[in-house]
Amino acid sequence: MKKCPEQLLVGGLQPLTMIDFPGRLSSVVFTQGCNLRCRFCYNRGLLPDTAHDMLSWKSITDFLKDRQGFIEAVVFSGGEPCGQSVLLDAMREVRELGFEIALHTNGFFPAVVEQALSERLLQFVAVDFKAPFERYEAVTRQSIVAADFGRLADLLVAAGVKHEYRTTVHPGLLSDSDIMNMADWLCEKKIGSYAIQKFKHGEALDATLQPVTAACLQPATLFKLRSRFTDFTLRADASDDAILQKVA
Repeated sequence: MKKCPEQLLVGGLQPLTMIDFPGRLSSVVFTQGCNLRCRFCYNRGLLPDTAHDMLSWKSITDFLKDRQGFIEAVVFSGGEPCGQSVLLDAMREVRELGFEIALHTNGFFPAVVEQALSERLLQFVAVDFKAPFERYEAVTRQSIVAADFGRLADLLVAAGVKHEYRTTVHPGLLSDSDIMNMADWLCEKKIGSYAIQKFKHGEALDATLQPVTAACLQPATLFKLRSRFTDFTLRADASDDAILQKVA
């Protein structure tokens, strides 16, 4: 049964970006609420299911209608968009307005992504790969079903939709060995695009996490990652960029 997209909980809107959907001029809709409590998360305001300053879905669609012909795509991020029962209805409305759609997800809701793929609603999917499966609860406060996470990877590869897996790295949470084990799994699943994101200190959910001043991974690890993926990206700072240039 069709649901009303107006029920979508929206915690924020980024009017313009070329980062969140590579190659597309996009707007980002940040949905409110998340099933995880990642220790490194700096979007803590989007974690609860409610907030005092949420945006209406009508305000989002009015914004998009005013920018038809300029904005190319809409990114659903969060929070965790797939946790909301009206997400697909919101996506359908966005597609009817003529925009492409990207989804940022933590991978806990493969059935939602499967339905979106079956309707050809998605043109890009970014999946957060938080930790080795056995360490998910330590990093996110929530265990994960590895088979479900694997099914999502299989769906994306089979659909041929552009996708990226990404991991936020803090040396107090993930080691180089952890990252390589995760890379092994991604390669087994035929995932060709992987991004490493350095921990951003500030409003992290776990206030005990210290700022990371050194490179987030060893040069040898970065070299191996770059050689194993068709598309490998390091999103970090100057210290890491310099290392990556050396191993190029």
